[in-house]
Amino acid sequence: MNTEEPGSIIALLSGVSGTLAGALIGGAVTLFVGWLNNRRERRLNLTLALFAEFHSPAFNQIRIRAYEVLQRGRAETFDVTYEASSLEERADLSSILHFFEKVALLMRAGAVDPRLMARFLRQYAAWWRPLLCPAGSAAFNHPEWGATLRDVDWLFARLGRR
Repeated sequence: MNTEEPGSIIALLSGVSGTLAGALIGGAVTLFVGWLNNRRERRLNLTLALFAEFHSPAFNQIRIRAYEVLQRGRAETFDVTYEASSLEERADLSSILHFFEKVALLMRAGAVDPRLMARFLRQYAAWWRPLLCPAGSAAFNHPEWGATLRDVDWLFARLGRR
């Protein structure tokens, strides 16, 4: 090939630039696919970790005790029940509420798999929602608990969808 002819130089540069562009696009696609796979795996692992936490023996005991306290104060809003509880009961109540708050915030951030989380927690959301977030509860406006309860209620509504 004679590179002294203008057409030859253009053809050579065109071939080199096409090869470079193809390599860059291929590399970008490979990186993107790898990122998607890593993201999917991280979301799955976090979803499974949250489900394992929810069903751990220690957290199961917290759930049982919190349920008993909420049942006893069923006619009251969460904040009133919390204030009337012992320190140990308060720890259980805040643990269950903050677990669901954590799940809600992670779902909003896209850090967990929403379909799998819904499948894992739907039945529990239906059970805990009337205890923690009854419709029209005045506790949704409470200065300390309101934002948390609204996040948890959002989660329960989201998990309840089919």
